[in-house]
Amino acid sequence: MLRDICKLYTNFEKNIYLKSVKCSELFSLAEQLSSFNREIIEKADKDTQLLEIYNYLSGIFFTLCRSFLPYSHVISKNNEKEIIHRLLGIKNNYPYFFDKFGKTLAMSFKEVLETEHNYMTEFLCDHINKHQTRSYKIALVTKRSLSPEEKELLNQKISSILNVTYYTENSFRKSAKVFDEVIFVGSPSYFGSFAVNTLKAYHTYFVFYEMFSDNLKLKSPFLNSDIYQQNIISTINLNVKIHKDVEKTHKIEFNEDYLVKSSIQKVLEEQNTNTSDDVHHLVKATVVLLENDRFLFVSDETKIRVLTPNIKKDRVIVNQITLKDLEEDDFIIIRNERDNSLIAEVADQEILKEEAKYLRALQKKWKKRLRYNVSKKGVMRVSEILTNRYKMTTASPQTVRFWCNEESICPTELPVLLQALKFDENEVILIYQAMKQIQIAHREAGRIISRKLMEEIKPDIFEELQQKGSITFKSSNFNGASFNIERVVAINRSKHYDVLQSNLMKVYHRDL
Repeated sequence: MLRDICKLYTNFEKNIYLKSVKCSELFSLAEQLSSFNREIIEKADKDTQLLEIYNYLSGIFFTLCRSFLPYSHVISKNNEKEIIHRLLGIKNNYPYFFDKFGKTLAMSFKEVLETEHNYMTEFLCDHINKHQTRSYKIALVTKRSLSPEEKELLNQKISSILNVTYYTENSFRKSAKVFDEVIFVGSPSYFGSFAVNTLKAYHTYFVFYEMFSDNLKLKSPFLNSDIYQQNIISTINLNVKIHKDVEKTHKIEFNEDYLVKSSIQKVLEEQNTNTSDDVHHLVKATVVLLENDRFLFVSDETKIRVLTPNIKKDRVIVNQITLKDLEEDDFIIIRNERDNSLIAEVADQEILKEEAKYLRALQKKWKKRLRYNVSKKGVMRVSEILTNRYKMTTASPQTVRFWCNEESICPTELPVLLQALKFDENEVILIYQAMKQIQIAHREAGRIISRKLMEEIKPDIFEELQQKGSITFKSSNFNGASFNIERVVAINRSKHYDVLQSNLMKVYHRDL
């Protein structure tokens, strides 16, 4: 492998090719959606209902663009009905927009969804099949993992003698392999600077639909750094040639990231509708983006299990961390039901045993009294009383909300909090000792769960994870409990959301 890398980065010529795929049906739909969005912004003052309809229709468009299946097989019948429902919503509530866009959008969607083939798949397979040498190594890189149906379709159309490996963007980023040819399915701007500047092949192709931007710039990795300012030159791109066969057509700009933001906002709106004034269940949370257009909310206190390989011992390691230690490309383990309930179950059954019922009753007792005070006076007033009258240093409104939740067991200043809640001296001591016991039991339960998961998960799972980005498995140790292993794509630490405790560590799919 080292020999291949050294050979690749010597002064042999390397080539980047930009290839556009024509699809008049998708191009027409893209034009209609782009015009629709501009009109909403210009004439409807960013009407939220219209924007929601646009976001949904754009999500369908991107799903069609990303798929390798025939366009007629990409969208479910329920999604087709939803498209009609959204367009009828425009007709009933926005006659101007329906007359100008509704009819043409309906015809454009109908045309695409009745197309029995896929132009991208045909282009890629024709291109790959030009090579008829088994030793010629090709990497096909996509943003998301391919479905089994898509892989089967590609394998049927690609010559069996060819050596083709499928990667998601993140798995390719982590792979140390080099190839004769790498094909990125998407434009350079879609994949970003990594795909352009990390040359793992003599020939790198970007294949994308004609309506998307073909912007490509080779930048020094030292740009804007002290090294660059000292006039030290990077030679990484000196022997790179760019070949464009992309026609100069009108490019349509779409911000796919906005669709994720829209999905996040939708989750928040739905929970606000369902929670009414029950604010003590809300906690501050960060959005963690996962592979394949999914995301979850994580609070600073959330316990996260991370899976890593131990190559020397041919086994896996499961560590429990918090958000501050979570990094991009980590693999996290998520129970498909509430993970906290699993920890409590293991703690009660394997550690606390016959004491569990008594100790949990004490836990419920003080939380019930705190929740009553928050409900009666409001979280801000309770925070002020605890801080000013009882001199507590940890009683911020956010922390008080957290104490009301089941995840909080034994706060640092619990004895003072119990006094403020009018428990007598003996009750304070009793409850505090009980909570310390539960806390220790939960920690031990976390270790038991991690150990049992390590015994079940085999090291060869990482090869599948690198290809798919996520895997679901059932645990025989925990009565068939279902877990997901998910790759972290990005962590938005700059923004926090008020999220229901029950919505933490719950995987959400971006809307179509």
